[in-house]
Amino acid sequence: MKKTILISITVVIFLFTNSFAQEQRSGNEINYKQSTITEKQIYSGSLWGFGYNSYSELGDGTTVSKQEPIQIGNDYDWITISCGYMHTFAIKRDGSLWGCGTSRFGDGLDNSYYSTITQIGLDRNWKYISTNEHHRLAIKNDGSLWSWGENHNGILGDSTLELEKVYTTPLRIEKTWNDVIFVSAGVYQSAAIREGGSLFMWGVNIGGQLGDGTRNSSDYPVKIGKSNEWSTVSCGRSNTLAIKKDGTLWAWGNNLWGASGTGKSGDMIFEPVKVGADSNWVSVSTCWNHSLGLKSDGTLWAWGSNLDYGLGDSTKSQEYYPKLIGKESDWIYISAEETINSAIKRDGSLWRWGAYLAVENRKEFKVPTKVEDISAVTQVDCGEHHAMFIRNHVIAKPTVSTLPIKNTTYNTAESGGNIISDGGDAYVTRGVCYSTSPEPTLKNSITKDGYGPGEYQSKMKNLKSFQTYYVRAYATNELGTVYGQEEIFTAKLPTPILISPENAKTDVPTDVSLKWNAVDNALKYRVQLATNPAFDTPLVDEETAVQTYDYNKYANDSIYYWRVQAVHEEVMSDWSDVWEFTTHKFNPQVLLSPAKDTINVPVDCKLVWKKNSANTTYILQVSKFPKFSQKVIDIDIADTVHQSSILESFTTYFWRVSAVIGEDQSDWSPIWKFTTLIDSVKLTTPTDLSKNLNTPINMSWLEGIYKKDYRLQISKTNDFATLKTDTLILKINNAEMKNLNYWQKYFWRVRNESGDTLGYWSEIWQFETRLREALLIYPADNQTGLGKEVNFRWNSADIDGAEYYQLQISKNDSFTDLVYSRDSITSTEQNVPDLEKDVLYYWRVRVWNIETIGTAYWSEVRTFRTGTSGVKDEADVIQIIPNPAGDFITVALKPSEGFEPSEGSAIQIYNTFGERVLSVGTGRDLSVRINIAALPKGIYFVKIGCETAKFVKM
Repeated sequence: MKKTILISITVVIFLFTNSFAQEQRSGNEINYKQSTITEKQIYSGSLWGFGYNSYSELGDGTTVSKQEPIQIGNDYDWITISCGYMHTFAIKRDGSLWGCGTSRFGDGLDNSYYSTITQIGLDRNWKYISTNEHHRLAIKNDGSLWSWGENHNGILGDSTLELEKVYTTPLRIEKTWNDVIFVSAGVYQSAAIREGGSLFMWGVNIGGQLGDGTRNSSDYPVKIGKSNEWSTVSCGRSNTLAIKKDGTLWAWGNNLWGASGTGKSGDMIFEPVKVGADSNWVSVSTCWNHSLGLKSDGTLWAWGSNLDYGLGDSTKSQEYYPKLIGKESDWIYISAEETINSAIKRDGSLWRWGAYLAVENRKEFKVPTKVEDISAVTQVDCGEHHAMFIRNHVIAKPTVSTLPIKNTTYNTAESGGNIISDGGDAYVTRGVCYSTSPEPTLKNSITKDGYGPGEYQSKMKNLKSFQTYYVRAYATNELGTVYGQEEIFTAKLPTPILISPENAKTDVPTDVSLKWNAVDNALKYRVQLATNPAFDTPLVDEETAVQTYDYNKYANDSIYYWRVQAVHEEVMSDWSDVWEFTTHKFNPQVLLSPAKDTINVPVDCKLVWKKNSANTTYILQVSKFPKFSQKVIDIDIADTVHQSSILESFTTYFWRVSAVIGEDQSDWSPIWKFTTLIDSVKLTTPTDLSKNLNTPINMSWLEGIYKKDYRLQISKTNDFATLKTDTLILKINNAEMKNLNYWQKYFWRVRNESGDTLGYWSEIWQFETRLREALLIYPADNQTGLGKEVNFRWNSADIDGAEYYQLQISKNDSFTDLVYSRDSITSTEQNVPDLEKDVLYYWRVRVWNIETIGTAYWSEVRTFRTGTSGVKDEADVIQIIPNPAGDFITVALKPSEGFEPSEGSAIQIYNTFGERVLSVGTGRDLSVRINIAALPKGIYFVKIGCETAKFVKM
């Protein structure tokens, strides 16, 4: 038995590091090159077979053997094949595993067979398979190793399995391995190469076919050699051939018939032995009695038994060394078996030789013979008496058209396509792509709608309402993606959602408004109202720009149906759901004012409810109790307004209205409650129109009936638009108001408060504050040594309303011994001459105007004493230069009688409020320069001892 070995196998071609490998081509050329294990090439195509078929190993549904090749089924997505004794396995491009013939390939039905090629299991991750008489080896996409079949002498490779038992389900071997890249199943032994080039073998070893230097069989993988140097391996019946990465050929095992090529026959080789000296081997395939090999120059070589023309040299002579077969150098693929051998040339032609059983007789081909009318062959594998091969399937780009748009909503739409031609690729994927920009591609939003030719439907989702979309169907195969013609549509507006009246609601008022939610991008809404759900003769079919509609012709005790549609120019939404409602036999009354739970309602308020044209009269009830056990008002009234006159202050009331039509009365309206205002308070002091009041002012009022908190407001205007005071006073009926302005008219009022419940405002009273008293400046209090002529000064710059001043000087503090008194002074200073020497005087000033004559307030009283000599006034003693002044002044002193600066004297500077703002020492200097840059502009007074002078800072 054999196994075809070629690194560039047409399903998944494993190319090992530092090994010479054949790169399978679909055309008429072949390249031989040294490649890495990461390179691979995938071909797919139709499945063909010929030869013995008694167990349906061809999979054509019969047991009739075939002399000439026939196609198996109509699929063209096969990527790899492996033939065993009376069975065949194959893998499709989608990773599914298939088989036919005898049933020992994992279906659990021993001693049966599959007449057509049938999928094995549901997995779709198979990558490569090798099968022989007893067992099968396979690799999955993740590099894991699997085996099943008869565990003859541990050939499955799992030491935990029972020997000689048939395992029909694939079992994972060496569960830590995820890097297996090639396997070969012999009759009695198994081999696997891992990524990097390490070789492992297991199974029967009587003939040394494991190559580990012993004759001991192994039921688990044993590493062959110490280095990672192997590129490919082929297991026969009890012999093994392999190629290293350096292109050298090696053999071990039973050398019956010379199949090892080492020049001997019948001996056993227990460790790998190099075959010849050549280092350009790229492929090898061996069976139990002969072997085939390819070199990198495309030449074909054979050795071993030749009884059935297995060497293809037209003789039956046995060869012990590799022999060149023919002169051609365009061979690219080989497969050896006991009675049948096959090979592929660079042009894709299939060749066969040997003798195999056919329908009628034994067919013999002494030399490689071309199979007529067969081309584009990419892979071939021989079983004991049959062969299977794959023909490359040449595909073209598919052809697709886009189906019209239909079933458009605000966020979905349907289109699709028609795959007119799949380009010869049954796995062409398809769908639609759509975008808000023209010519959408797979980079935009897409649907995925299966594969294959014919029409298909696609549903586009997550659209934006009132958005224009461009749609194209697409189809993709190995050659790329093609698109159908472009279709354009605009998503509808969202369907309005009805709000009220609720669906199936009864007792609906006849003045009800239809309401629905707003729809983005809707310019208006179309409303339909009808007395039947078919809307064949609607009462209303109108458009509105708002989300409500009022219809004033509803009949009582009637059923109505309504629906709404959103509109934006020519684009419309679907109709909303149809809702229905039934009007009330009597329209329940709608209360208007006072509103529900209103507080601070005047006791003379108006009770107002909505007019209903169907009603003739109304019943109004008002009570202090929510169950209306006692009623304050219970009247029949034809109007919808009632002016109250008997309500009490600070009281909660409940009210309701019922309609009367003839002798029928409607249900009561909902019950609303309201609370009236607290009664007003009475103001007491200050009395209205009071004038010339001194601050602070004590304000008081009479306690209200309910003795709650009080709010006091004071304003300069009688509309209280701007408040001077807005104070909540807790539980007492008076307050002392400070910080009121002098000479100001004020308005004031008070009301009760209790939380959120308020009372009526009191009436508004007014009062006026007095003028402010004058501030004395010179002479200073208790000043001494003044001359007989003194210039008295005071300040009134901030006294609003001041018109005249009165100055009084007395020799006693009761001002009964006046020496000077003058009124109607219009300035703030007055010169008084002829005062007596060495006398203590008292002085004061009063401010007044026409309105306050006789009622103005005197200033404070100050004292001063004149000197013993005729001392001159300040103006003669102190001179200020310049005056008015800038940032500096010079104070010049004139010594005179009674005054002379002494050590420690100081110049004091005061503002018009009598506040000292600067102090400068003088010593005995008679002239001092002073920096007054920091002083603001205004009038200042310089004082030295008892002398004073005035200057102006500009």
